Amino acid sequence: MSKMTDSELLAIIEPAEQDAMIFNGDFMSENNRYLKEYLGKPYGDEVDGQSSVVSTDVSDVVESDMPSLARIFMGSGDILSFQSSSDNEIEVLEAEEKTKYVNWIVRNQPESFQILHNWLKDAEIQKNGVVKYFVDESKEVETVSFSGVDVDELSSIADSLKGSKVDKVEVVEQLEDDESGTFDISFRVTKEQKKICIINVPPESFLITKNSTSLNDAPLVGDRIRKTRSELLSEGFKRELIDQLPSVGEKDSQGEEIKNTRDYDQGGSTRPVINDWAGEEVDIHDLYMKVDYDGDGIAERRHIMKSGNKILINEPFNHVPYASLSAVLMPHKVIGRSRAEIVSSTQRQKTVLLRGALNNMYMVNNPRSVVHSDVDLDDMLTVRTNGIVRLEEDSQVLPQNAVFPLKVPYIGDRALQMLQYVDQARAQTTGAMLANQGLDSDAIGRETATRFDGVEKAGEAKIELIARNYAETGFRKLYEGIAWLASRYQDTATEFRVLGKQLTVNPSSWKYSHNTVSYVGLGAGNNEKMVSSLQGIYAIQQQLQAQGSELVDSKDIYNTLKRIVDGLGMPRVDEFFNDPEKPEELLKAQNEILSQSVEQLQEMVQQLQNPLADAEMVKREGELAIAQGKLDVEAAKLEEQRRQFDISASQKETESERKTATDLTKLELENNKNVPGALV
Repeated sequence: MSKMTDSELLAIIEPAEQDAMIFNGDFMSENNRYLKEYLGKPYGDEVDGQSSVVSTDVSDVVESDMPSLARIFMGSGDILSFQSSSDNEIEVLEAEEKTKYVNWIVRNQPESFQILHNWLKDAEIQKNGVVKYFVDESKEVETVSFSGVDVDELSSIADSLKGSKVDKVEVVEQLEDDESGTFDISFRVTKEQKKICIINVPPESFLITKNSTSLNDAPLVGDRIRKTRSELLSEGFKRELIDQLPSVGEKDSQGEEIKNTRDYDQGGSTRPVINDWAGEEVDIHDLYMKVDYDGDGIAERRHIMKSGNKILINEPFNHVPYASLSAVLMPHKVIGRSRAEIVSSTQRQKTVLLRGALNNMYMVNNPRSVVHSDVDLDDMLTVRTNGIVRLEEDSQVLPQNAVFPLKVPYIGDRALQMLQYVDQARAQTTGAMLANQGLDSDAIGRETATRFDGVEKAGEAKIELIARNYAETGFRKLYEGIAWLASRYQDTATEFRVLGKQLTVNPSSWKYSHNTVSYVGLGAGNNEKMVSSLQGIYAIQQQLQAQGSELVDSKDIYNTLKRIVDGLGMPRVDEFFNDPEKPEELLKAQNEILSQSVEQLQEMVQQLQNPLADAEMVKREGELAIAQGKLDVEAAKLEEQRRQFDISASQKETESERKTATDLTKLELENNKNVPGALV
């Protein structure tokens, strides 16, 4: 069977995408409601003249979660790490390198904090939060101008503008000054950018086949985005193809309702009014779909980008580059529940109770009156300090019976009791504890420290579970996906800094699969408790080391100190402690100790140079000779340590090269292909 044509492929995509859009639309109305409740927007059933207050429970719970989540996922401690499944030294080193590089991509880019913050908050407010990761290959055009340049400088400037990331350098304008023989010149520099990017995907733009149990198993996963024609051109698409793509129409309302809610404070969702060709927006569907495109009977994952009825990209891509978070996981569903969804009913109940209590208070403070017909209504309706209300001259009604207030019973205390019950139910459901929920001061006094400690721990446990859900689902998918993407599509080395040290990584050389291990879910981001516990462990380690126990060594103590530094929010442990497994750090420390010893000996020599008695001089010279002897011994030991370190490093390098050559030879024999660097 032959490959599909574009029209045949579109015929398969359309119903699959429509199914995902319908599913997306069912969720969109719920997400829009949760967003409105978070923002405290009116429910739409307000009555003129009555209270329209809206409770803020959704916002309160979300904002109480965010500090703990920010400490966990945006602090200095590790979220996930790649670990080797064997003791192979090369595999272990590759796992460490992969951990540092992927963590740097996720957490150390210019917009990393905002991206991670928005991802976490999306999952808190709406049913899921989604990020997308991809290799961005684009061109950036920059105009650089110079004035008063002579011929010699002109050549050097042109050479300086060229580089590994520069695709083309063109002269766009050149003016020569005949008198001075200099030039005013402008260059157009076109740079090629290739980097791994992470972006937030709005929930209303995310597409996934309904009833899917996971991202990897879903027949279709993708998102709808809008790009300008200029952006498509910079990404390498032909202008002839871009001209055929339809512009975004005014009636294209996919997700407009939730966008209007999100942007209400800036006038709602509106498209920028740009009339030139480069600024026109195009609706792009970026899809990762399982389809039997080559007709072999097996559906494979393909990356398909389309706009209207035009296919822009169609290529094999055995990966789904999206990561999704849900605060509460649901069995057999890829999308779970949000914190806003759980507390939504509570906010609605409290809103009704608050409005009723306030309306009752308004009526109590401004009661209606029962008025006899003999009362002058103009006087009655005119509110005036010390004003009078007149009766008809021939009225037979006693004044005290002519006007009396219509009593409205006050129910505020009972409403507050109901509010207390709803708050307690919310605290039990969400773990968001209120310090003072009682109306009776005696009842507050009876609350014990043990009870509050138990409630606090129960609340922390709920946040721990949410953090664990995030780490084991979305963040694990993100870390593993970026490692997969980098190893296959990044063919150049990258330099970056970790803990103040320059590292160079070439992901194309990665050849091992590693397990990811999560460090999230212990203490719900409560660094104080974690540091306190680690300090207790450190004290036990010191006692064991003083006793000469084999249960602890320098590396164990270093690991404890490293975790303490991470818990304190300080990103660089090397500023405080040396790693015992890095000889260069230990040699540096030993050199410092040796330098201090030399300084002490020099001070002793200076003291001996003072006029002293002969006996005292002899005594000092003897001490100096002994100290000099000790110094020579220490220097000899240090030199021997350096020599042993050089021998060990050389042996390890030789062994590493031998193992690498052996592995490459094995690959060569298994695949029957010539592999550079193999033994044969």
